[in-house]
Amino acid sequence: MHNTRLMIKICELYYLANMSQKEISTRLGISRPQVSRILAQARDSGVVTVKISNPYSRESELEKQLIEVYGLKDALVVDAGGADSESRLDHFVREAVGYLDDYIPAGGRVGVMGGITVSRLVDAMKPSGKKVAEVVPLVGSVGAGNVEIHANNIAQRLARVHGGTAYSMNAPVVVSDPSAAEFLRGEPTIEKVLTLGMKCDVALVGVGSVEMNATNVRAGGLTAADIEYLKREGAAASVCTSYINAEGEPVGERLQERSIGQSLDTVKKAKLIGAAVGESKAPAIRAALKTGRIDVFLTNILTAQRILEGLPAENAPCAQQL
Repeated sequence: MHNTRLMIKICELYYLANMSQKEISTRLGISRPQVSRILAQARDSGVVTVKISNPYSRESELEKQLIEVYGLKDALVVDAGGADSESRLDHFVREAVGYLDDYIPAGGRVGVMGGITVSRLVDAMKPSGKKVAEVVPLVGSVGAGNVEIHANNIAQRLARVHGGTAYSMNAPVVVSDPSAAEFLRGEPTIEKVLTLGMKCDVALVGVGSVEMNATNVRAGGLTAADIEYLKREGAAASVCTSYINAEGEPVGERLQERSIGQSLDTVKKAKLIGAAVGESKAPAIRAALKTGRIDVFLTNILTAQRILEGLPAENAPCAQQL
C-alpha cells in the first residue's frame, strides 16, 4: 500500500473512528510505534490539521499579551458586557469566580485583601467540596463603616464557603503615627495573624488607585493629607500596605510605617492573584503589574485593552481583532 494511502487510513481510524493506536496496529498488522510515527508525520506534513473553534479568541489574545508583557504565570480576561461600571463588575465577577476557584488550594492557607472587587468575588463563590485550612486577612480594617469590604469580613465569608478557620486582624490598616503601628503589630493576637499572613499559599488581592475617590479614602482608611503625600512621592497604586510608582517601584515609606498588614515583600512566598477592573484604574493596574509580584491577573476586556495601550507594535493588540 502506498505510504500516503496508509497514512490517511491510519488517520481516519484514529481521528474519525476513535480507535486506539494499539487497535490500529492489530487491525493493520503493523507495530504500534509505526502507527505513532505515521500519525506524527501526518501532522508534520499537513495531512492532518487541527482547528480549535475558540469563542474567546479576543480574550485569549489579550491574556497572552498580558502574560508576555508583565511576566505573569496566567491571566483571565472576560468579556464583561454592560452599560455601566456596576453591571460590568457584576458580569466580571460571575465569569471570573469559577476560574478563581481552581486556584484555591484544598487544605491550604488563603490570604485576602480588603476592597470591593475581592469582596464581590468571594460573595460569588459557591461550595465546591474543597476545604481550605485557614483564611487570613492580609490587612487591617479600612475605616469604621463598609465592613463588608474589610479583609476580616471577607476572610470569614470565604471560610464559610470553603470551610477552615478564619482569622481576624483587630486593628486599623493605617494609624496616626509609626509608634502606634509598631505597638499594635507587637500585640500577640495581631502578631499571630501577621505571621500567618506571611505564610499563605495563595493571596487574593485588589489594586487600589491613589486618588481622593479611591475606596480606601472614601471608607476613611486614608486622609486627604495621605493622598497628597503619596502623590508627591509619585505613587500610582496600592496593593495591601505597599504603595507603588508608575514604574512598579516602592514609594511612600512614611505611610507604610504607619500601616498594619502585609506588604508585597512579606507575601512574596504566596501565589499572588490580582483582580481589578475599570478603565480609569489602568495606570494603577499597570504599576502593580510592573512590580513583578502578581502571578495571576483577572480583569475584563476593556481594562485589558487600556492597560496594553501604548505598547510597541509587536506587543500591542491587533486593531482589527479588537
